[in-house]
Amino acid sequence: MGLFDKLKKTASSAADAVRGQQQQPPQPPPEQQQYYQQQPEPEPEQHHHYELDIAGFDPDDEEAFYNAVLHMESEGQFGGTDESRAEIMQRFGIRDRSHWQDVKNAMYHTLMARFGTIEDVMQREMNWRSGQMQRHMQQQTANMAAGGGFEPVEGVTLAAWAAINASIIGGSNADDLLKGAGIDQARWQRVSAEWNARMSRDTTFAIATAYGNAFQAASQGQYGAYAREANAARAQNREMTMNPPISYEQYYEIMYEQSYAAKQGRDPVAALKQYGMSIVDWTDLGSYFGYLFARTGVQYHAHYEEIHKRVEAQMQAKYPGIQADVDISF
Repeated sequence: MGLFDKLKKTASSAADAVRGQQQQPPQPPPEQQQYYQQQPEPEPEQHHHYELDIAGFDPDDEEAFYNAVLHMESEGQFGGTDESRAEIMQRFGIRDRSHWQDVKNAMYHTLMARFGTIEDVMQREMNWRSGQMQRHMQQQTANMAAGGGFEPVEGVTLAAWAAINASIIGGSNADDLLKGAGIDQARWQRVSAEWNARMSRDTTFAIATAYGNAFQAASQGQYGAYAREANAARAQNREMTMNPPISYEQYYEIMYEQSYAAKQGRDPVAALKQYGMSIVDWTDLGSYFGYLFARTGVQYHAHYEEIHKRVEAQMQAKYPGIQADVDISF
């Protein structure tokens, strides 16, 4: 299970807990319940307000809370340890795991009052976690550079190698490209072999990530600018400034068309051509929509799911008896 799936599971559990609490007024802690039960009913004009127990958290510091959830609710890479959980409990005055659950739900209630729905809050939490992952990857990339992992291969940098590959996949003549770059075939083969070998050895995926960014930076496809904006927004953990170039319906439809083409023994790339797209265009478009869905998928999951189900039904009617391999869920 990936981090995205783990966060969705955590978000779902928290949302269920918060919604369950919304069905009845917040209850006082067990040690105070006897007092409340023994007190006479107040006069109608009297009003009592029970404060939610958020322990030592500051409602204005949502990131500290998200960090606590990350450590208290998960383990492994990007998760917590016994030491980090103990430190968090001490710092914020968490008595035990039961108290933590009460405080966690109270903080979600508090943030909902500030930002809207539980989905709004969970999306903010997911976006914060994405920023943490991005900073981790940027550090991995810096470490790789410091260790010489990005040193040119026979004079060919990773960016240059990616740019040539992008042009080749975009339809340019490989021989002309290499001749223009002053690279013969034997040298190109050695360069490609070494960069591929470096990527295969790199368990941090720093080289592969840098290659992907460089590839799309060189893209001359019609959606290259959208991919570059998605990559820039991801690196800065921010919203994108460019609206979708096609509708959500059309994006899903194109995904299904390629899947049905493959199931029928047709070339999926040919299916793209009916939409005026190349494989480079689709790759660039996928980078844009991938980041868009990651950035908004929790907040607007019902909207996306409704569109997806509608397109899925339309495509099943168009290709009856064929099962498409498209797995989309929010």
